[in-house]
Amino acid sequence: MIRSIAVLLFVLPVAVAAFLDALMPEASRERVQRTPALSPLEVNASDELEAFFAGLGYGWPPAEDGSVPPIAVTALPADFDRLPVRQRKALFFRTLAPLVAAENRRIREQRALLLQAFSGSAALEGEERARIERIASHYNVAGDVNDPGVRRKLLRRVDVIPAALVLAQAANESGWGTSRFAKEANNLFGMWTWDRSRGIEPRERAANASHYVRVFDNLQEAVANYLHTINVGAAYGELRSLRAKAREQGEPLSPWILAGGLSSYSARGEAYVREIRSIIRANALDQLPTLVLQATDPDEAVAP
Repeated sequence: MIRSIAVLLFVLPVAVAAFLDALMPEASRERVQRTPALSPLEVNASDELEAFFAGLGYGWPPAEDGSVPPIAVTALPADFDRLPVRQRKALFFRTLAPLVAAENRRIREQRALLLQAFSGSAALEGEERARIERIASHYNVAGDVNDPGVRRKLLRRVDVIPAALVLAQAANESGWGTSRFAKEANNLFGMWTWDRSRGIEPRERAANASHYVRVFDNLQEAVANYLHTINVGAAYGELRSLRAKAREQGEPLSPWILAGGLSSYSARGEAYVREIRSIIRANALDQLPTLVLQATDPDEAVAP
């Protein structure tokens, strides 16, 4: 039976493949700006989730305008791995799409705040400077926020990841939601931790290894952690460079191109990049419009 935690706003087989630098900073739980409110939803079975989405008229692919309902499914249903492949894929994407839209929207709003603050010629002072410094701290950017180099670095980090790339990696790393870590830890992206209290031990961990697979309270936390890791991790500087280049040239962010910056995400290197691109192509993820949350209030603006 579906149980909403809050009042609704609406009436492996693949192995964990993340290859993380031992010095990789773990994503902070802090939210520099509030993530758009989603209505948390717990489900016991996949057919209940299917019925709920059907009641909202929410299918896959989403509507042409990219709108998705502001629903945060907290964990994948226990019987998810027993679904037929085609049904499981569509339900997997529908479950994650609102989470990606919400987290990208938060980042987009942070970026807009930075661009506005940096648009003037005067040095930042007072509360405005303090606000920007909080964002810089969250994204591990040190230095004077009035320094042009610091500003460039910050803008390289505070930016969205195309939903197609997020969904493709989640599918790959979690075996379309069927991996042990997706089930037991809400871990969709193969994220590691060296803190035993925050992870579970892989069954096939090497004798000399000390990492654990990170446990997340819910799926949205896993998505937020992934986006933050890509935006701050030393291993993903190439992806951020490719993204910055697209911004400089006024081009849309291509999930296909940005996937080229993920060779350090897995020990498989370039083979991993090809794998992610294959998922994008096979599932037409590069044809997705920009995902946006459906407004729950007629006066609420939800800009892409």
